[in-house]
Amino acid sequence: MAMSKLTLTAPPEIISLAEEQAKVENTSISAMFANFILAKTRLHSCRRSRRKVGPLTKSVTGVVKLPEGFDEKEFMSDVFAEKYGLGK
Repeated sequence: MAMSKLTLTAPPEIISLAEEQAKVENTSISAMFANFILAKTRLHSCRRSRRKVGPLTKSVTGVVKLPEGFDEKEFMSDVFAEKYGLGK
């Protein structure tokens, strides 16, 4: 990969922390920065792709109408209590 120069500005404490961390990881601050940006990009991409709703889910959206005031947590609590024999 071709490299270009980038100058960053940060408080001296942050620069010191970056230097220490680079030494601990046996790498350079430039490599740490590149890895940070790659990780953030992948995380953002992963989050964005998780938000997409598949065609099957879209096709069944709105099929079931729940009663007004339906409490999903209460319902699931009842289901698990019955399944595992727990008293409420």
